[in-house]
Amino acid sequence: MNRSPGFTLIELLVVISVVGILASMVVPGFTSFIRDNRLTSQINSLIGAVHYARGEAANRRSIVTLCASSDGATCDTTNWEAGWIIFTDSNNNGDEIVNGADEILLVQEALDGGNTLRASGFNFSGAGVFQYAATGFMLANDPQAGTFTLCDDQGASAARAIVINISGVSRLATDENSDGIVNNHTGSAGNVTCP
Repeated sequence: MNRSPGFTLIELLVVISVVGILASMVVPGFTSFIRDNRLTSQINSLIGAVHYARGEAANRRSIVTLCASSDGATCDTTNWEAGWIIFTDSNNNGDEIVNGADEILLVQEALDGGNTLRASGFNFSGAGVFQYAATGFMLANDPQAGTFTLCDDQGASAARAIVINISGVSRLATDENSDGIVNNHTGSAGNVTCP
């Protein structure tokens, strides 16, 4: 009687068990990897938009507005995770696009993953509007530094932030006091917070 080569039921069960154990060890790390990459990508999109708005204001020698927008056409929210738009602002009203006079330069759709993105500290007409003057500096009567904070369900310990100084120059926030949470525009004394 010839024996045909193959796996026994016990060998197959052992292989399935080993694969299951390895998968249970890898999946949590992979989920964390995906969340971290999503946060990094989203904060990079925002800092790119801020740089673009500043550059366009200086290049066009006109006011450029960056604002939170849930519909891609108007400044209608203070929740930046809903998306944002950049447009030339000929009448400096900061929240309304004038047909024929203003031009939408960039539209960013809503952030995915249930993340939140909020602005704090700026001295503008609202937390959903950020403007650059023709000089490339922030446009406000009394400019103040501010922070855009991006959070997911991990809270402040995993948050990313962009700090913009009074001249309009942006940088990624860092953990200046080594407590594991990035600092906001107030410096090493204040950590970012998540809604």
